[in-house]
Amino acid sequence: MWAEALTHYRPDVISPMADNITDMEARTKRIKKSVDRSLKWLDENLIKSKELDIPVFAHVMGHTDINERARSAIATAERDVQGFILNLLGLQRDELNKHIRASIDNLPQEKPRIAYGLSSPEGILEGISNGIDLFDGSYAYKATEKGRAIIFKFGEELASKDTISTESNQPKTLSLWDTQLAHAFEPLDTTCKCDACSRPHTKAYIHHLLNAHEMLGPILLMSHNVYQLNQFMTSIRKSIENNRFEQDKETFMKHYSHVKEGDDMKNHEDEEDTESLGVHLKKKRTLLF
Repeated sequence: MWAEALTHYRPDVISPMADNITDMEARTKRIKKSVDRSLKWLDENLIKSKELDIPVFAHVMGHTDINERARSAIATAERDVQGFILNLLGLQRDELNKHIRASIDNLPQEKPRIAYGLSSPEGILEGISNGIDLFDGSYAYKATEKGRAIIFKFGEELASKDTISTESNQPKTLSLWDTQLAHAFEPLDTTCKCDACSRPHTKAYIHHLLNAHEMLGPILLMSHNVYQLNQFMTSIRKSIENNRFEQDKETFMKHYSHVKEGDDMKNHEDEEDTESLGVHLKKKRTLLF
């Protein structure tokens, strides 16, 4: 079935099936089985991918076992693949370095590495410090789902702030569910050139759209968040080119709060929103399909 799907869809890149483990307390026997099974599936997929001339990004397994991560990386690097995928989902921040290094140190430097589980700005910065090249963009989606707008900066953009030397523990996102924004008639970010900010759509308007459960609210937020995440990555590339990455990373970590952002939509429990710019809205609804 997998080979048939490749034949019909002809993707630009193949990510073969892998035996991913979700149990963070899995034992070594289970982890070894995961590594061996994923290598077996990789070999089977390589036959079809070569026939179709489609590049392969192979999974590097090992879960929470340092030795198995190294074994998986060495064995995977021996295959004819064009890139590697590291699954770091569920790992604690203080464990990331050793698990990333166990894989990266046994992979060729000339081939790209993508990481799953490092979507937050802190995770992206940590991954880059340890040799990761590519990241997923799910942070923009997660922020949008919570009704939050990305407002953090990096590198030259952050250094240009007048109070950067004195500010600390600053929020990375802005909650558009905050009732105090009901009369905030400025864009999400005055320096942002995304569609939401450049028209501009105000914080008060997007706050109203979220309260009214209008589809346009998340659309405007997603437009802003994807743009800002792309700007973040652009600033990182410029910082690396200027040999300032570790210094800029340290400034970022000192300036912003690293507490996980809350989901203010879940905390928005008013029966009627008296701060809304529109009519009062009943929060409890029954939808019939």
